[in-house]
Amino acid sequence: MRRLDGVVHVWRMPLSRRLPDDPDPEHLLDPHERRRADRLGDARLRRRYVHAHATSRLILGGYLGVPPEEVVWHRGRHGKPALLGRPETKVNLTHSADLALLAVTTGREVGVDVERLARPDPDDTPSPVGRLATRFYPPDEASRVGRARGPARDWWYLRYWTRKEACVKASGGRLVQGLPVRVAGSHPYGRGLRCRGGTGLPGPWVVRDLTLGDRHLAAVALTGTADYRVVMRTWPGLRRFGLDESFPQGDRHGERAVR
Repeated sequence: MRRLDGVVHVWRMPLSRRLPDDPDPEHLLDPHERRRADRLGDARLRRRYVHAHATSRLILGGYLGVPPEEVVWHRGRHGKPALLGRPETKVNLTHSADLALLAVTTGREVGVDVERLARPDPDDTPSPVGRLATRFYPPDEASRVGRARGPARDWWYLRYWTRKEACVKASGGRLVQGLPVRVAGSHPYGRGLRCRGGTGLPGPWVVRDLTLGDRHLAAVALTGTADYRVVMRTWPGLRRFGLDESFPQGDRHGERAVR
């Protein structure tokens, strides 16, 4: 694939309910993916998993110039997936509720995370995120979460969470290693936020928040200190494209640059 040094493509993939005339993507999955899908007891969770992983194969096949069935994964430390035989191509997948994001770049390890804000509890049950932040986050981040009120408290908690998770996934670590990493701060205009590593999870990373709307928060991280651009792309859907070949990468597919 062509080099994407200094650029991360982030694909937005809606995982809404499959319509009757949609093609069935499950045959694109490898045996490992099928076993994981089968272990998901809930039919909705299984559908989302199959859709996200099959769509990722279609997109990545377009970058690599191979059929989606020939995209081969191997699992590294702590189970982080990587493309077999493609050491320069770095990818990461995340999903929450009915939305998945796929990050693609070259050269530097990449991590991406998306979380959906829960709707306010009609019974005004207190959110536990204040206690969780006090227990796991650095003091300044826990204080910022604790000062917020109502839905803003969950927003701040997930803003920090998505940044931490993106760093963890870029480094191939475990979440517990990333929770103490300090990710507070605002982005200088047009630049990513530089975050240092901590005990058990060496950095550094450059983190960028992603603007998605519809109650989702997301962040992407690259290892190292050099800044980069993010280009958002939108998957057009299985009905519009189909499953006969890999997704072509020559068009712009609703690109939107993140400044």
